[in-house]
Formats: sequence, structure tokens, C-alpha cells
Amino acid sequence: MSMENLKDNFGRTINYLRISVTDRCNLRCMYCMPTGGILHKEPESILSFEEITRIARVSASLGIKKIRVTGGEPLVRRDIVSLIRSLREIQELDEIALTTNAVLLKPYAPLLKEAGLGRINISLDSLDAQKFNRITCGGNLDDVLKGIEEAMVSGFSVIKINAVLMRGINTDEIIDFAEMTRTSPIQVRFIEYMPTGFTSQIHRKLYFSVNEAKDILRTLGKLIPAQDNSVTTASVFRVSGFRGTIGFISALSEPFCSSCNKLRLTADGFLRSCLHSSTAINLKQPIRDGANDEKLAGLIRRSVALKPAKHNLWEKPLGSDTENFSMCQIGG
Repeated sequence: MSMENLKDNFGRTINYLRISVTDRCNLRCMYCMPTGGILHKEPESILSFEEITRIARVSASLGIKKIRVTGGEPLVRRDIVSLIRSLREIQELDEIALTTNAVLLKPYAPLLKEAGLGRINISLDSLDAQKFNRITCGGNLDDVLKGIEEAMVSGFSVIKINAVLMRGINTDEIIDFAEMTRTSPIQVRFIEYMPTGFTSQIHRKLYFSVNEAKDILRTLGKLIPAQDNSVTTASVFRVSGFRGTIGFISALSEPFCSSCNKLRLTADGFLRSCLHSSTAINLKQPIRDGANDEKLAGLIRRSVALKPAKHNLWEKPLGSDTENFSMCQIGG
């Protein structure tokens, strides 16, 4: 197949694929997992690494340039390093990244770096050990901090810390998070809390806009736009005199749908063109039925054609039509 550019019906170039490798996680974050947990997919319904690599290879031939490996928690998937190594062999890809809660990162960081992983994003919603334990239903903050330190030692030049803003829960730590960027070349990103079916009743109570966060951060100094503001998801700034940067992801207050360049592959093989849409194309079954690469490419193009102009999260929370829904099922 010849190289091409994937464009949707609204003129957006689609060049970024997020791949969930598991719907399982070793934490139970309050905004991601229902209190009672979820019904996990059976192992045979989860894509094999060979199937994931094939989808990635065909996607790259169509114009996908960046792949992010997600979960659940991707590091709970056995032999995840071998998948990174296989993805790195796809010549058309410019970047392979991974999002993790970093609980298991310390032993994995040097192995992932050696395998060809380029970037790491770390989900971390509190720097207070007791609060972190409550938010995650049992997580150990020290494990995460050791994982971050090991990632830096291993030579990852770009480390991003993702913090979901939750009013009255962690918004008193905004300054503490920003202070992480004073001397370290990391990017702390504040993310607006997005409603899901099981959290929609408390969403308006917990919602805290990035503009409110910016007002707090201005007490540290002037927020200066950073050079990498060309990225589509986060608007990025630097506090005057600080080494690292601070990003703001405003999915609700200032949606960035008009520049969205992503597709999402679920762990059980469904391709979604929007995180907030239930429309999905089944890639797993055609693969297991013997579909060739051209057939697979056609299904990927169809998913791109179905990409909506924008989300409607305020009116319809993510997963509100799905019982027992969890963000970890689609690699949010």
C-alpha cells in the first residue's frame, strides 16, 4: 500500500493512534473505575501483540505517525516491552509513547527506553500520600515517585505528569504540582474532569476549569506561552524562570475538537474515532476471519470518515448509555 494522509470529513489530518493493550489496572481511581469494578474482557477477546502490531503497521502505511500505548495500565500486560520493540520496527512511525500510572515503572523504565520508547506520560492526581491512596483506592505514592525518578535517570527527555483537576479534592495542590517544573524539565498537565456515566451526578460538583487553575498559578509568576504550543491537545506555558512547562487540557471549557488528530484502538479490537462517541469499527473479527491488509485499511479509513465534528459531553456524559462503564476500557 502506498503512503497517504488520512483526512476526515472536516479536513482534519489524522496521524495519531492510541492503542489500549488491556482493560485491567492495578489502581481504582475514583473518576475512572466504578466502585464495584468492571467486568473485564476475557483474555481471548483481547488483541494479541501480533494483531496490535499488524494494525499499527497498516495504520502507519495510511499516515499514522505517532502511537501511544495505554490501558487500563499497560505495564500490567505481560511482556509489554516486546510490543514496544515490535512497534519501533515500523519505519513510518515518528514516535512511540506510553501512558502509565507509574506504579510499576521503576523496573520497566530502562527496558522501555532500550526497546525504543520515546515518551512517557504519567497519571498522578495527588502529591500527598494519604490523598493519593484515597483517590486511587489503595495506591502507594512512593512507588510512583520512584518510577518518575527512574524514568528521568533512564534518559527519557520528555516526561509529562497528568493531573485531573477535582474541586475540593486536589485543587489545593495546583501550586505544588507546578513547583515540580521549577527545576525539572518535565511538563505538568492539568486536565479538566470529564463526566462519565457513573460520575455524571457528581461531575458539576467536582468540575474545576483550567482557567481557574491558571488564576491560581499566576501567583507564582507570569505564565509565558511555550514554544510547543503547536500541539493539539494541551496549551502549554512556562512560569517565568521555571525550567519545565505547564500544560492545560480544556476538553470542556475550551474544546480542541477542531484540531483533533486521534484514533483510539480498544484492547478488544474496536477502533474509535472519538473518545466521546460510542461509534466503533470492529477490527479484531475481520483480522481473525483472515482479512488482508487492504480490507483492514478500508476499515481504518471508514473509522476516520465517521469521526464527528465535536463531542457533546455536557449533554451526554461518556459511557452514559453503557452499564458498568469505565474509562480504562477505551484507553482514555
